[in-house]
Amino acid sequence: MARSPRPETITMNLDNPAHGGTVIGRIDGQVVFVSGGLPGETGVRVELAPQKTSSSRKGFRTGRVISVEKPSPYRIPARCAAAAAGGGCCDLDFVDGVGSLEYKKAVVVDQLRRIGKIVIEGNIPCDGVSLSPQVGWRTRVRLGVDKTGRAGVRRKASREVIPLEQAQCAQWAQGLVAGLENERFTPGSEIAVALGDSGERSVVELTGNRRHRHSRVVGGHETVAHRLTRVPEVEWQIEPQGFWQGHRAAPDFYTQWIGEVIPAGHGSAWDLYGGAGVFSSVLSGRVDWVDCVDHASQASMEGARALAAAGLDNVRFVDGDVAHSLDRLRVRTGLHAVVIDPPRVGAGIDVIARVAAYEPNHVVHIGCDPATAARDLGAWISAGYQLEKLTVVDAFPLTHHVEILAYLTPAASS
Repeated sequence: MARSPRPETITMNLDNPAHGGTVIGRIDGQVVFVSGGLPGETGVRVELAPQKTSSSRKGFRTGRVISVEKPSPYRIPARCAAAAAGGGCCDLDFVDGVGSLEYKKAVVVDQLRRIGKIVIEGNIPCDGVSLSPQVGWRTRVRLGVDKTGRAGVRRKASREVIPLEQAQCAQWAQGLVAGLENERFTPGSEIAVALGDSGERSVVELTGNRRHRHSRVVGGHETVAHRLTRVPEVEWQIEPQGFWQGHRAAPDFYTQWIGEVIPAGHGSAWDLYGGAGVFSSVLSGRVDWVDCVDHASQASMEGARALAAAGLDNVRFVDGDVAHSLDRLRVRTGLHAVVIDPPRVGAGIDVIARVAAYEPNHVVHIGCDPATAARDLGAWISAGYQLEKLTVVDAFPLTHHVEILAYLTPAASS
């Protein structure tokens, strides 16, 4: 049997962060995307991926850090046992909170410049916020189940499961998975777990496929309760497999931010990709009518129930794809505001252009991927809007993921 070739290693200095959780280094001018590094580190020993991998044909190499001679002042000991065991969870658990936010702001600014053709420095107010806590912030998780029925985190880029008794993720809130290491589930299933605001927990086993999904409550109740500080009269009951913001502090921060930038006014507001209507609950008190648009789900149906029960009767939930639902939405006495929070793939240039054609007075665009958000914000500007404020939110500590909140208004010349 032929021996595997000895890994190729090289020492380099690291430059700027790249989208996706790596940092850029160079070998004789060739770009190397290095995982496990931080901007500005020098004397970094890197193990390179084999030259014959597909990435080498795209003009770059990939590698991972083995050691660092002069580390970043933001580097700290890694905090996630699951990531150390190979889990695909915390790829930036070795940087402190200040460094994490700086890293993510640099990525966002770079993507806006490269993709959106938007220059932030000196032109547009841009701040950064780190949501607290940095560890133990996640209140929802999906676990894999191995062939022996043990639940755990999946290995990076794999279906293999690291059982809970071997390692747990530093993102998880206290009590989220407590005791589940002693349980046995259906091999090959998924386990959805959620904590409510009062600490109540729901555990649901999911079997089948996306078209024929079967769920079975195996712990707690079918749903858990969530409330907002800004709209305390609304209580949402959301299933563990339903959508709610990942960080426990995110719903309050986002709704507070939206309430500060969108003034009260007359007319309609649209909450696009609105899910359970969390943002609709804030818009309800600022306009005459709100339409919340998303594909029907447990979250959207619960949102309709919860808002109606709280007396927010000026909110209407519209079932459908955003791109094909705009002509059904209310624009009585003008469109005062739009909040648009698309999935990771973004809204897309065509959807942005169609929404902009209705001439909303105020727009909040929320993006969870710097590249697609940059493309979408560029589309808003092309459609005659100007960026008034940008906030980069470290809403996913210990990971490279980031949230972008952007406030836009019609450009003076449009």
